[in-house]
Amino acid sequence: MEVRTLVDRADLDSLGELKSRVETAGFEIHEIMLDDLYSADSFTLATAERDRDIERLCQFVTDLGTLGIRHTTYAWNTGGGYQTGTTTTRGCATREFRASVAEAMPKRFTRSYDDTFMWDTYSYFMNRVLPVAEAANVRLQLHPNDPPMSHQGIARIFRSTAAFSHAMDLIEHHPNAGVLFCVGTWAEMLGPDGRGENINDAIRQMSDRITQVHFRNTSGHLPDFHETFPDNGYINLLSVLRTLREVGFNGMVVPDHVPGGGHPEEAYTFGYIRGLLQATEG
Repeated sequence: MEVRTLVDRADLDSLGELKSRVETAGFEIHEIMLDDLYSADSFTLATAERDRDIERLCQFVTDLGTLGIRHTTYAWNTGGGYQTGTTTTRGCATREFRASVAEAMPKRFTRSYDDTFMWDTYSYFMNRVLPVAEAANVRLQLHPNDPPMSHQGIARIFRSTAAFSHAMDLIEHHPNAGVLFCVGTWAEMLGPDGRGENINDAIRQMSDRITQVHFRNTSGHLPDFHETFPDNGYINLLSVLRTLREVGFNGMVVPDHVPGGGHPEEAYTFGYIRGLLQATEG
C-alpha cells in the first residue's frame, strides 16, 4: 500500500511503528512518501533551505532502506494551479481544470522559472539523493506534473513522455530512478501533436522504470479536462492494463483518488480495477 507521513513523524522509530501497524493489519507497504518534502520549493527553486531539506530526505531514504521499504515518491510540482473548479461526473463532485482560468490566477512568485532552471535544480537534487538511494536499496519514484503544463511563469518540466526520457538520460539511467506512472496525468498531457500522449507507447518505452501505477481516467487532455470514474473517461483502461501486463509489470495499481472521494466511490473504482486485472490474467 501507499502510505504518507510528515518529516516530524519520519524518524526511524516512528517509521518502524507505522510499518508494524500496517503489517499487523495484513497489508504490505510499497512506499512511504513525505508529504511536506514530496515536491518542496526548496528542491525545485533552490531556496536557502535546499541542502538542509536534501539531508532530511536522505536520512529518510536511509531509514526506509533499514526497514526494508523499497520506494518513495517525489515530484517537481512547484507553482501553478492544480484545480480551477469543481464539476460533476455521475452526480459526484470532481476536480476540474481549465488552462485559461489557471493562467489568470494570482501568481505565487514575483519572478519566472524557465525549463533550464528547473532542469538544473532537478540534476542537483538527483546527484545528491541517488547515491543515498542506491546505498539504501530504495527506488525514487518520479510523479509527472499535474496538471502537465507550464503556467503562471513556472516551468512544469515533467509534462510529456519525452521529458521523462530526458530525465533518465541526465541521470545516466540510474537503476534507483523509477517512475510512478500516473495514467490520469498522462491522459491530461497535450502530446507532441496536440492530440494527447500515446499512453500505451509511453508504458512500453518506460517499462523497466515503472515502479507503481496510479490508475484513473479523465474527460480529455489539456487545455481543459475533469476527472472521471475509470470507465467513463476517454482513455481505454483495459488497453492500458493489457499493455502493463505485456511489459511484465507486476507492481501496485491504485486509483490515487476518485470522484466524490467517499467509500462507495472508492469501492466501485477498486472493484472495476480488480475486474480488469482478472480479465487480463493469462
